[in-house]
Amino acid sequence: MKKDSSIVPRPTSYAFFLDRDGTLNVDYDYVHTPEEWTWCDGAIEAVRWMNARGYKVIVITNQSGIARGRFTRQQVDALHAWVDEDLKRHGAWIDAWYVAPWHPKFHDGHHPDLLHERKPGTGLFLQAAERFGIDFSGSMMAGDKISDLKPALELGMKAMFIRSRHEPDADPAWLREHRIPIEDTLLDHIKKGTAGS
Repeated sequence: MKKDSSIVPRPTSYAFFLDRDGTLNVDYDYVHTPEEWTWCDGAIEAVRWMNARGYKVIVITNQSGIARGRFTRQQVDALHAWVDEDLKRHGAWIDAWYVAPWHPKFHDGHHPDLLHERKPGTGLFLQAAERFGIDFSGSMMAGDKISDLKPALELGMKAMFIRSRHEPDADPAWLREHRIPIEDTLLDHIKKGTAGS
């Protein structure tokens, strides 16, 4: 069978997937305005490092405050636009933000499949992979909860656990079983050279 020369394969990309609250910014609970945003130590430098090495930097964040009625999707999008501008001033950028606004306790009237977008579901990761042609085998995920890391392992990525106020809720046996490195910040992991180049 003759190959269709009009079909051009999409180039593959490697990505650094990031959780938001507790990984990029300090988790104060339901952060949704610039006034509530505090960068985690070294986060901007870490993002700039990822950019410089050709990774797609993609944030995947559960924001159940939308489903709970605490704030709107428009407020979250406005915050992310503000973060993008702040990063721009530091020569860094996030390629895409993916937001899961759902929560199983506040899901009446919505299709149940939408809950797969919420971590530990893989729905938003797969959307990003389709959009950017991402090769999971050369990609990473960083987060401060085990629910951030489970989809990474399911999809064949490396994962790293970032310490935050949620650390006491994480099962250390699970982290050991899956050989997940534990770091104080994103930048600490990068400085050790374990993220690759």
